[in-house]
Amino acid sequence: MSIKGRHIVNMNEGWLFQPDAAKVGEQEEWQAAGLPSPMKVTVPHTWNVQEDLEEYRGAGWYEYSLHIPENWRGSRIRIQSEAVYRDAVIWINGREAGSHFHSGYTAFSIDLTANIQYGAENRITVKADNSPSDEALPRGTSFDWADDGGIIRPVKLIVTGQTAIKHIKVSPEVQFGQADNRAAGKLSADVILCAPSAAATVEVAIFKNEQRLWHDVRPLPPETLTWHFTDVHLCPVDLWHFDHPHLYQLQLTLREGEQIEDHVAVTFGFREILVKGHELWLNREPVRLMGVEWMPGSSPVSGMAEKQDELTAMLVRLKEANCVITRFHWQQGSELLDWCDRNGILVQEEIPHWQQPDEPDQHTFALALSQAKEMITDHSHHPCIFAWGMGNELNGQSETTRQYMEQLKQEIQELDSLRLINYVSNTIHFKPGNDATGAGDLLMWNDYIGTWHGDLDEHEVIRQMITDNPDKPVVVAEYGLCEPAFDGGDARRAEILWQKTEIYRQHPQFAALIFFSLNDYRTQMGEDGEGKWKQRIHGSLDIYNGVKPSYAALREISSPLLLAYGPVWREGALEVTLKCRNDIPSYAAKDYYLTVTSAGEELVRQVIPDMHPGELLTMNITVPANPVQKQVLTIYRPTGFSILEQEMN
Repeated sequence: MSIKGRHIVNMNEGWLFQPDAAKVGEQEEWQAAGLPSPMKVTVPHTWNVQEDLEEYRGAGWYEYSLHIPENWRGSRIRIQSEAVYRDAVIWINGREAGSHFHSGYTAFSIDLTANIQYGAENRITVKADNSPSDEALPRGTSFDWADDGGIIRPVKLIVTGQTAIKHIKVSPEVQFGQADNRAAGKLSADVILCAPSAAATVEVAIFKNEQRLWHDVRPLPPETLTWHFTDVHLCPVDLWHFDHPHLYQLQLTLREGEQIEDHVAVTFGFREILVKGHELWLNREPVRLMGVEWMPGSSPVSGMAEKQDELTAMLVRLKEANCVITRFHWQQGSELLDWCDRNGILVQEEIPHWQQPDEPDQHTFALALSQAKEMITDHSHHPCIFAWGMGNELNGQSETTRQYMEQLKQEIQELDSLRLINYVSNTIHFKPGNDATGAGDLLMWNDYIGTWHGDLDEHEVIRQMITDNPDKPVVVAEYGLCEPAFDGGDARRAEILWQKTEIYRQHPQFAALIFFSLNDYRTQMGEDGEGKWKQRIHGSLDIYNGVKPSYAALREISSPLLLAYGPVWREGALEVTLKCRNDIPSYAAKDYYLTVTSAGEELVRQVIPDMHPGELLTMNITVPANPVQKQVLTIYRPTGFSILEQEMN
């Protein structure tokens, strides 16, 4: 009898690994005979942080053995990988089961059922190859991050009935009332099945905080691989926001008669993000946002094979810097995006098309579209993702590039019409009206005037950019200082951050700023270090997550609330006047709160009345007198991340 429902086997421990520098693995049939001289490793894993393999680009082989019980007979058994960098071939018991080429950061699954041996040990073999390739994106060695090879993200075995769910693409829409602006939610979804079924039923349920809000049971259309439903309506709904990350859960249960074949739960959120003229609107509020880009894979201990605790530590740093928006040059894993969903970070996730080919052709288009389909199919349920990125720093002044981006955007809109779609340019300052970033919903500009772009007149460049594109918001997608390419150290980095941010704040067309970067990062293009320490020194943190002085500047600049006056003691109470910023950042501060602590003990916790951009608020806080210990005033977001603190005597 097959297994009921869905059973997950996390395949982290128990792997064997062997590099194949001599390229003899397939000739000697390692997939059938076993690896001749393996070492034990834990997945996620990359060989490019191991001694003697730091510079190795080529094939690495992995082997995993597990017992498949007899009572799994009749089930569907799939292996799912979050990412193998870059080309992957998978065998089960010596027989090829599938492959995944030219895309090292997107998830994939392969059905192993046909070659499973029940009641016996089964050998799964994975060949990963990170050799530079002109057939892939990123292309060759033209990308500015680490090219670590291996099974770089988690792997799991999925055991279900034969009628199983392969993907769920969720599309939550927000509908606002005409009179009271109350938000309602409409949910549609595309459910992709592994195989058609003649007589299956599907139970659909929606939950929030474990409370069931909606439920229905209906027959699955016979002999179909894709089932689409659009008729789920909820009113009212709580909207997802970086300060209020409200989440819902869609649960689907497939049955054949009384037998549960599969059960899947997908977390999602309702939120609306729109461009209105030169403004960016989130949930019917015009916002101007402050952010920073983080380059994952930068620890020389684990490289691109970061574990969840390492990812979380960097994401906490990002939030503690008061940054609410970021971008990733390449696709990320589900654990990282889940954290952004739960804790409130807006993300632009991008196809890793970086610089080459600078005038893309149809071969590149096919690669990019294939990666976009995988990325969107797997990640469309994440409310944190507000935009898809089509590429970074190509020849943006070329008409060929402009047409390419327009065509790619049209295709991506067919896949997901609810998000923004953008191209990030480092050439818009030449002729702003012609640049390929104009094909996107936002103008996204990597601004290195004063360093990589030379000593141009920043004010004139901005004036021309706005004149040529009056009805589009501008997002500065990168600005900062890279050492040792440019001198001045972290002090100059902080100076650039302060000076450029003040210039951008003067122009209401600038909707968001993304400082580059949060951290120094490992990259095969780096100017500093060798082997696994090869890096660009571009960050406000070092590669070990150590804080530099510019991190404090980033945190201060990015705070949505300021201490306009005080805190001072007045008539036995603490008087504080707060200001809600109205330049960058600029958004309403709702449900924020403050505490006063002394020697680690919380003396007071008080809710701050809602504030809107430009408003001042004076609060009088009764605090127990403590003439000996210093007291600390701290202001927090509703999510519990502090935005500022002030010591008091």
